[in-house]
Amino acid sequence: MNVLSVETISKKFGERVILDQVTFGLHYGEKVGLIGDNGCGKSTLLKIIADFEVVDSGRVATQRGLRIGYLPQEFDIDPNHTLFDHIYLSDDPDFMLLHKYFQVSTALSFNYTDQLFKEQQKLTEQIERKELWSLEQKAHAILNKLGFDDYNTKVSTLSGGQKRRLELARVLATTPDLLLLDEPTNHLDTDTIEWLQEYLIKYVGTIIFITHDRYFLDTVSTRIAEIEEGNIRFYTGTYSDYLQAKELQYNEMQKKEESRLAILRKELKWLSRGAKARTSKPKDHVDRVMELLDKSYLTEDKQIIMSFPVLRMGKSILEVQEVSKSYEHLLFENFSHHFQKNERIGIIGKNGTGKTTLLKIMTEQLKPDSGNVKKGLNTHFSFFQQEQQEIDENISVADFIKENAELIKTETGKLLSVKDILNRFNFPPKEQQRKIHTLSGGERKRLFLLKSLMFGANFIILDEPTNDFDIKTLEILEDYLDSFQGCLLVVSHDRYFLDRTVDFIFIFDGHKIRKFAGNYSDYLLVGKYLEEEPVDLPEKEAKEQKIKQYKENKQKNRKTSYKIVREIDETEKRLSQLDERLSQLDQELTEKSKSLTVDEFQKISEEQSEIHMEYEELFERWQTLLNETND
Repeated sequence: MNVLSVETISKKFGERVILDQVTFGLHYGEKVGLIGDNGCGKSTLLKIIADFEVVDSGRVATQRGLRIGYLPQEFDIDPNHTLFDHIYLSDDPDFMLLHKYFQVSTALSFNYTDQLFKEQQKLTEQIERKELWSLEQKAHAILNKLGFDDYNTKVSTLSGGQKRRLELARVLATTPDLLLLDEPTNHLDTDTIEWLQEYLIKYVGTIIFITHDRYFLDTVSTRIAEIEEGNIRFYTGTYSDYLQAKELQYNEMQKKEESRLAILRKELKWLSRGAKARTSKPKDHVDRVMELLDKSYLTEDKQIIMSFPVLRMGKSILEVQEVSKSYEHLLFENFSHHFQKNERIGIIGKNGTGKTTLLKIMTEQLKPDSGNVKKGLNTHFSFFQQEQQEIDENISVADFIKENAELIKTETGKLLSVKDILNRFNFPPKEQQRKIHTLSGGERKRLFLLKSLMFGANFIILDEPTNDFDIKTLEILEDYLDSFQGCLLVVSHDRYFLDRTVDFIFIFDGHKIRKFAGNYSDYLLVGKYLEEEPVDLPEKEAKEQKIKQYKENKQKNRKTSYKIVREIDETEKRLSQLDERLSQLDQELTEKSKSLTVDEFQKISEEQSEIHMEYEELFERWQTLLNETND
């Protein structure tokens, strides 16, 4: 039985057809990843299902009593609410009861009265009778996972990203039957994305979600829905299954197209046998030939073309020396790095740790509290910022680009007009006259990306570039960065994008910025390896205690084999050497980080892994030998 039925809905904005006679149904428990180009109607479809947008025709029917939770891209939150005030905002009677309880409790904490106390007791009895404290515990857990610990914090003090995470917490806490999530991973750090991914996999209701995160799509989805030219098509399985199906579909269309062209060549040859012969041929046969001429099985795919010159780099690129920065608290301290030619570095860490601040210090938009930054003479930045500067949203797309240049040079040295360069960036002539305020989030991002790349920079800095981009644009950007001959620095929580584009990572960890030679998947593998070390592997104190215990036992047990005692002594000596070497490598990474090359970092990382493996094997043998002496 369908929990949701969408029946022949259509929607237009002006002359643009967004959805054209779309029909589909969803069963309980399905998890549908919704994909398509920016501006194709993904967000509009979710708004229609959530009853926040009216259709031009058709209807949406839901199962009676179906509870819908909707996370939009843009929303309003009362700035005077606390976190708990907002998370319990729901038409659900249980949440309304909890909301009332916390309102009374807050009022009671400021002004004790017998009336408030009695009302609190009455509400407590109702909550306990309905066993609703588990809902409170769930709300606590979700808020904690999304980075909140003070539930009385006012919404007015939150950043834009924090407000979005709070809205996500509210939607998840209500446990609706149908979850509609529009870019739920935006503004989440990688650890939180991993948690949300697992949460949705186990979720018992139905989910429709929009995301650009291909790992997230592949892990959570049971079906993929693609919106293309106003229509929607479903593919069973994960995102990987969808890609395989699309490839088979494309190959089939290619075969049909080759067959059409072969028949067309034959028919054209027949048709061209002189004017006299043509007049004697049946008209329906001639019409079929004309139909073959018009028909093509392969639709033209509008492709963004990125082709920009890259200025030559100098010997000195960018030197960051002992940089520290604080606001209300310390963000990071004593960070140093000397950038090498063509370095490709990703930056990861929890929200609020100072990643964007570091980028602004490097580009001299902010001054550090201590340390300094020295930019090379031939270093030219392209800084694609997470929060774009305020612009006049009533100007057209074309005028926005013309503010900076009338002609733009391509990689081959050819000069193109604004009209031509926008057309290459998938803004056809009609779209170029649209006002910026009418663009979708992804279309805006694509326009800002064009503006940030078009002047031939040799050091590209991208701060959360993947938010709001469609997957096709991300793939084209990734291909461009693959061949980019310059330095690349990327802050991103998109794990796939990091894997595609970087080979080195800065990790914001407390007040330190650690360095790791490898991409994001390499980093996860190393972390998983460390987590999977035997749980009984002791810390230094525990190891010293075991050594002490062994020495005491050795005095008591005079029958212990000399061979075993000797092996134990040699093993302890080697373990000590490995400990010392690990300490040396850690010190080398810290003290010489600004002078080490990527290859040198890679070499150190490999040696550390080898030492960890040898240490684990030796320690296991050492424990076995100790047990033998105690028998």
